[in-house]
Amino acid sequence: MKWGLLLTVLFSSVVCSAQSLKQQAVAEAKFEGLERTTATDAQVQGMLTLQDPRPEIITRSWKYSAALSVQSFQPEGFASKDGSGTFDLGKNGSTTMPGLELGVLSPAFATKQVLWKFGLRAKGSLASQETSVTLPSGYEINDARLNTTLFSGGPVLNVSWDRLRWLSLNVSPQIGSLSYTQTSANDFATFSKTGSFNSMTYGLDFLIGSKWSVFTEWTQRSLKDSSEIALQKDNFELGTKVTW
Repeated sequence: MKWGLLLTVLFSSVVCSAQSLKQQAVAEAKFEGLERTTATDAQVQGMLTLQDPRPEIITRSWKYSAALSVQSFQPEGFASKDGSGTFDLGKNGSTTMPGLELGVLSPAFATKQVLWKFGLRAKGSLASQETSVTLPSGYEINDARLNTTLFSGGPVLNVSWDRLRWLSLNVSPQIGSLSYTQTSANDFATFSKTGSFNSMTYGLDFLIGSKWSVFTEWTQRSLKDSSEIALQKDNFELGTKVTW
């Protein structure tokens, strides 16, 4: 009787311990299952929106350009001033005139093997020369300086051949203004004269990189509304251009 009771108690303890271990194993398995849940097992409720933190890149078909150029310029004509007489601009020799040009150009339109581009451009050039002034009385002024500015703008046509894209022809009719301004510490040697002109420019662009090119241009100008000052009719120009 005594041994039977002892065996019964031991058997019950073993059964309870086994059930406890089973329950603990089941709980650990469930916990590990929650820990190891992958992205493919996860369920997403609602709407998820993803956005790239980098700024959006906007593509454009039109190209911008900036060019630096240089030409040889010769002042021409006369400028009169009361009390000072008449200034002969032609007595000043030719000088180097640098220029800056900004433009915009359309995408290419192809007709067979010819590529056409249209755009607009604006240009400014400036030259400055030391000069001397002799008044009617014979008094000489040696600190004078003649400044010449040219501003022009207009449409441009760019033509190239599909097989020679590194070479293109530019044709550009323009309207502009000319200004001769002479400065000095003596007011008798100062004056300012302006006039407007029409011009036609023909040029060749030689592409030397994906964005860089060198060019040469020939411009014919015609001054419209001045009876005194004059403008050199033919000018050759050299420059370099970046297009982006």
